[in-house]
Amino acid sequence: MSTGEKLPVRVGWDSEERLRNRRRLLVASILLAAGLVVGRSVQLQGFEGKQWKQAAADQHQARVPLPARRGAILDRDGVPLALTRETFGLSIAPNELRDRDETAARLSDALDLTRAAARRATDPRRKWIVLPGRFTADQRRALGDARGLHWERRLERFYPQGRVGREVLGGVGADGRAQGGMEQALDEMLRGRDGYSILRRDARGKQMASVALPAVEATDGNDVYLTIDFDLQEIADAALQQAIDSTNASGGDLLLLDPRTGEILAAVSKRAGGVRDVGAFIEPYEPGSVLKPFFVSTLLATGRARMEERVSGEGGRWTDPNGRVHTDVHPYDMLTLRDALRVSSNIGMVKFAPRLSPGQQFGYLRDFGFGTPAGVEYPVESGGRLPRPDRWSRMTSSSLATGYEVSVTPLQLALAYGALANGGSLMEPRLVREVRASGGRTLERREPREVRRVVPRNVATQIRDVLVSVVEDGTATRASLSTFEVAGKTGTARRTGANGRYEAGAYNATFVGFFPARDPQLTILVRLDRPQGDYYGGLTAAPVTRETLQAILAARSPGLDRRALLATRLPAQAPPSKTGDTRSDPPPAGAEGVYVFVSTEELRKAAEPPPADVVPVPDVSGLPLRDAARRLHALGVRVRVQGSGAVRSTQPAAGQPVARGDTLLIVGESR
Repeated sequence: MSTGEKLPVRVGWDSEERLRNRRRLLVASILLAAGLVVGRSVQLQGFEGKQWKQAAADQHQARVPLPARRGAILDRDGVPLALTRETFGLSIAPNELRDRDETAARLSDALDLTRAAARRATDPRRKWIVLPGRFTADQRRALGDARGLHWERRLERFYPQGRVGREVLGGVGADGRAQGGMEQALDEMLRGRDGYSILRRDARGKQMASVALPAVEATDGNDVYLTIDFDLQEIADAALQQAIDSTNASGGDLLLLDPRTGEILAAVSKRAGGVRDVGAFIEPYEPGSVLKPFFVSTLLATGRARMEERVSGEGGRWTDPNGRVHTDVHPYDMLTLRDALRVSSNIGMVKFAPRLSPGQQFGYLRDFGFGTPAGVEYPVESGGRLPRPDRWSRMTSSSLATGYEVSVTPLQLALAYGALANGGSLMEPRLVREVRASGGRTLERREPREVRRVVPRNVATQIRDVLVSVVEDGTATRASLSTFEVAGKTGTARRTGANGRYEAGAYNATFVGFFPARDPQLTILVRLDRPQGDYYGGLTAAPVTRETLQAILAARSPGLDRRALLATRLPAQAPPSKTGDTRSDPPPAGAEGVYVFVSTEELRKAAEPPPADVVPVPDVSGLPLRDAARRLHALGVRVRVQGSGAVRSTQPAAGQPVARGDTLLIVGESR
């Protein structure tokens, strides 16, 4: 081809090629989009069909929880200690109201709101308003479920007896979780099982009940009846608080048990800064001389000594073969084993200690329940500390004889004294008496259980007789009553600090005993932590025992068998029995008076003169609740407390007649 020729033009061919490429791209895009649609359809229908079907159904349904009502906790006589009440929260959507003026008027009447507050609650410029506070079922019924009113059901735990007994009961948090005490220990029984209901939603989202939709009813919790006697708990609480105030102690414990069954009738613990647990169950301490009866019991049970055997009191000061110096508060010359226990002679106890082998001394203390948890129905319990014989030093035997080198809880001590009271059997402690379903059907009734027989009955009787003399003319004379025999023992032990060393001038003062001595119905333990001034147990803890028993007798608690008490009553002006010539405490100053019982004709004839069956209600307005309760107890009137603070009123009112033994309501200023 010559240079003058021209090349053919391919413009038309290039345009056609571009069009074909575009068509191919378009077809591929369509196929890809179709594939994505088909794939997504397969995913939604094949793999996620059930999920989306449920989501669609949920748009037309609402699952509403039905909370179970927590079971009640009651005392042995059915007095409510912990209850659950139904309350409601109210929120308002003003734009949903049909008649805002009418709704404001109804809010003002039903909820006791001011007119201004009711108008603010229905202000159409606000979308959602939450009214503060909680409202009753009656208030909800008065307002109804009108459009724009949104109710929220709440179940709240409350304690109708106030702070009395709260260390035993524990509490329930705002989230419904049990927090300590019997609430936690019995949570499985009390909490029940929540249910739910399914409601339909209409096009506007309003919920409607339908019988065609499933519902699971809530199962309310069971009701639990404790062994606690609220009357005794209230008396013990007041007595311990008064003792702490009068001795400037930093705290203390007071227990009342039935020695025949192991039932805990009252359990009070108080500590500086408040207390949430029963310290008597979880805080062990060195008991001191209150442990001596168990040492003497071991001597008698093993035949290693007799009550009449004598040792020298060494004039009140003696150095043992190991070089340890032992002293007594008062000097003594010769002492029988009985007198050594009665006057709480450390020297006498230590001189008898070599008669027991370490195995015997350890074994009997363990059999009395020391060194191992007692098994009370409580979230936590301490077993104390009782060293095994292979860990003893040369001085451990004499230390144990006087209540040292061992730590025990007040509960263990009370149970061990209960064994001496009932003739030698250690009982299992009980806090739960009965469990009932919400409808009232009895599900479980817990019976007393003997753990073991520790000592023969004749040994327990001998110890009891000495403990009676301890109260009559030994170290615990300030626990004595003129009308009944009380058996018991005092103890004053040095207190250890946080570093494990003894604190200078810090003591635990204790009294443990049982009443009445010859046919015991109560075991009582009083412990004061760091009492100031006269810190001896005979001068601090023993008087609390007498005051507590006086209040119990005056209140005519149904927990006592009055006929049995009458049989153990002392004759008028009975002379005290004596087992020796020595005394450690002077006799109590003054008599506590004569107790008169009016439950039967025989009891009414037991004292002169009998009181009237009806007394006027005194005016206790303005008094602290505790002082008012103590004054009413002294009249033989039982008390229920509502609210806190000072007394606002009583029901019946002041001046109205009330029968002895009846229950009177004290209303506090804060309800």
